[in-house]
Amino acid sequence: MGVRPGACVVMLGGCGFVGRALARELHARGYRLRLLTRRPDRNRDLLVLPRLELWEGDVHDEGFLREAARGAQALVNLVGILKERAPGDFARVHEELPARMARSGRGLRLLQVSAAGADAASDSAYLRSKARGEARLRELAPDAIIVRPSVIYGPGDHFVDRFRRLLPWAPWGLPVPLAESPIAPVYVDDVASGIATALARTGAAGQGYGFCGPEILSLGDTVAAIATLCGRARPRGLSAPTSLLLARLLEYWPGTPFSVDQWRTLRAGSVCPEGAPGLPDLGVRPRPFREALEALVRGHA
Repeated sequence: MGVRPGACVVMLGGCGFVGRALARELHARGYRLRLLTRRPDRNRDLLVLPRLELWEGDVHDEGFLREAARGAQALVNLVGILKERAPGDFARVHEELPARMARSGRGLRLLQVSAAGADAASDSAYLRSKARGEARLRELAPDAIIVRPSVIYGPGDHFVDRFRRLLPWAPWGLPVPLAESPIAPVYVDDVASGIATALARTGAAGQGYGFCGPEILSLGDTVAAIATLCGRARPRGLSAPTSLLLARLLEYWPGTPFSVDQWRTLRAGSVCPEGAPGLPDLGVRPRPFREALEALVRGHA
């Protein structure tokens, strides 16, 4: 049975970019929310939602997860990282955490946010770990719902906003690694709406959904669209070998702005398989990238 309004939904990673959009959507639909965070003091702005609670704790602590799941009807895991700070981070976050969620939330509706392109045979450690996490969750909770989004964008994101900030530093055209890589950018509010609907729909149990925008674009085309609206020079695409060389150099820079594994992830693309269940199957009409982009960029003008 789907989760009905009034029920309590526990969110792991609910204070992040996607989590905040989902919290607003679920709250608007009448749910009670329990967001787990190590730093509630940094997220008190979310308490303007009257049916939202912030629970302080470590989501990797299974005892804490079991306590947080008491009295709830659903657990949603939005926790994810794009790069490892230390060896084993991908396994801990993408593989072990879904298993902990499954053990802590037995009998509850579980929803895991994975990634488009997740593949246990990928040469990308990021994509392999996402696929392995899905497999571990399915072993323990066959009825869990898995969502695989493409690149998610929206107000305050790390995609459009990042390129918007970088463009002024490249007056002759921003270099874009692997500019031909295909992506299907999806708006954050569409992702939130799709997740909320999947939680409520009885028939979503055990399903996997690809959350993609309505058009497949190259990374270079998306950055070019941002540059045009910002009045900046058209970006310059870098070949795969040049992009790999750049990744090998930047991997050792402070903060690792671009790594070899991110190069492998980008090379794999981020699109949904043709014919796979997606947002339209949940009654969500994903908005076109350029249509939403103008409002985003103009909002920073």
